[in-house]
Amino acid sequence: MEIKLKKNIVIFSDLDGTALLDNHEFSDRLKNLINRLYEKNIYFVPVTARITKDAVNQQAIYLGLDKHKGIVVANNGSQVYDFSKNKFIIDKHISKELLKKIFDMTYGKIGEYKVHYFAGDTCYVYGFGENSNYWAKVMNVDYKIINKFEDIEKNVSHMTFILNEEYAEKNKEKFLEEFDFLLDQIDIIKYTNRVYELASKNVNKGSIVIEILNYLGLDKNETTTFAFGDGYNDIPLLKSVDYPIALENSIDELKEIAFAITKSNNEDGVAHFIEKEILKEK
Repeated sequence: MEIKLKKNIVIFSDLDGTALLDNHEFSDRLKNLINRLYEKNIYFVPVTARITKDAVNQQAIYLGLDKHKGIVVANNGSQVYDFSKNKFIIDKHISKELLKKIFDMTYGKIGEYKVHYFAGDTCYVYGFGENSNYWAKVMNVDYKIINKFEDIEKNVSHMTFILNEEYAEKNKEKFLEEFDFLLDQIDIIKYTNRVYELASKNVNKGSIVIEILNYLGLDKNETTTFAFGDGYNDIPLLKSVDYPIALENSIDELKEIAFAITKSNNEDGVAHFIEKEILKEK
């Protein structure tokens, strides 16, 4: 395995199942490593599906990106925040008109699928769910059950459709066809065989790579890019960098496109690879 490092280096990394341990915390090893990266002018950019409040005001702070004047990506690319200027450089939302169409088509489809709407600090749901409520608590965001469209009071960055397991086996293709009218305005991204994300058109984890390089004024020909991930929504990210790195706990589809496979998230795979292959520490 030979890696050719150029003048500039930017490292992109998913969080859950990748940079984060299974207890939803960063290891001290990774936090200390990020300090060393910024001392060498190497950017470490978290790229997560997590909601804006959590990604920007919590996870990025835990990593010290505020003091390093770094960049963090929330909602799989819908929001990108720059701590050096304390502003969003990308801030995209799904239009109210489109949300209304989706709500009218999906509300009340009990037993077929669940729909979750993610705003800056709020998760809107049609009914209580143990898993969705768990993640709202993990991210420390509001969890609101709605029964009419007007209850969605805040701008929505992305949504997830969770198909009932039995419904998914029998009706997955029908489900996708039912919503294909959205495809000229929105992207439907596969997470698992029964979980799909809806986000603004052409916005995903991969789309932000070149946008961030351009924003930072970095010439792609003089910049080496790395990306770490473990799941389906990380595929566009890994395909957009020079060196895509999968974790041992990654899905097979990600391992197939990876330049290298590092240790699992619980074994600090991200930190291990950076130390050995980027910083060349023994």
